[in-house]
Amino acid sequence: MDATADLHIHSTASDGTLSPTRIVEIAEELGLSVISLTDHDSVDGVEEALRAARGRRVTVIPGVELSCVREGRDIHMLGYFINWRNERFRAHLGELQRMRLERIRAMIGLLSERGLELALEDVLNETGHRTTSVGRPHIARAMVRKGLLHSVEDAFARYLGRGAPCFVEKYVHDPIEVIGVIREAGGVAVLAHPGLGISDGLIEELAAAGLSGIEVYHSDHAPEVVRRLLRLARKLGLVVTGGSDCHGVGSEKGLRIGSVVVDARALFAYAYDR
Repeated sequence: MDATADLHIHSTASDGTLSPTRIVEIAEELGLSVISLTDHDSVDGVEEALRAARGRRVTVIPGVELSCVREGRDIHMLGYFINWRNERFRAHLGELQRMRLERIRAMIGLLSERGLELALEDVLNETGHRTTSVGRPHIARAMVRKGLLHSVEDAFARYLGRGAPCFVEKYVHDPIEVIGVIREAGGVAVLAHPGLGISDGLIEELAAAGLSGIEVYHSDHAPEVVRRLLRLARKLGLVVTGGSDCHGVGSEKGLRIGSVVVDARALFAYAYDR
């Protein structure tokens, strides 16, 4: 079984710039056999991706990336093989999505106080009028489109990044609670990019609470970080995954789909042998 996979990709259903259909097309062009659409707090692109994969040499794993926080630190949890139609799971997403919209309104207000006039409609235009996963990248793109700033990077550095004057904290849950949400929806919970400041101690705590895997391979993980995470995964019996964290053309780091790949057979085996 060929299971060359990019298991971390974002689409226009959250803050990516590529449609789910186009992602599947590019994956096939690149020779990938497995991808997972892991939009932020949204599964709106899953159905489209699955339809696009019919008749193609690409398998789509239904996925999501859920936001959580522990002691002021952002933590992202990937959910694979989720039942995206599960009512309680959809209710959890709905709560997150409502709070995302309130956060956007609050940040627009703070920008206005500094003379940077931006309407909610300007931001929603950047999402294709989806309100399900609106976020800071959409504000940044709207600011650039309106000529308020020259780049998305400038928007984050000066106004929208953590610690910047217009940053507003997200309403999110503790990672242990999010692991439970994913598992209840039939999914496999995997900690996203743990090499970006997540301690081994916290990973061990999450593993004891039902975490199934860690994203060892990621475009922002240095080789020494990969080696450390591999040792930790073996020690804790966690599934090893990986992906590019692609957000598409025009995003901060460009089109990264397929730049980080893994063999997905271990993830399939874990998912189906539970």
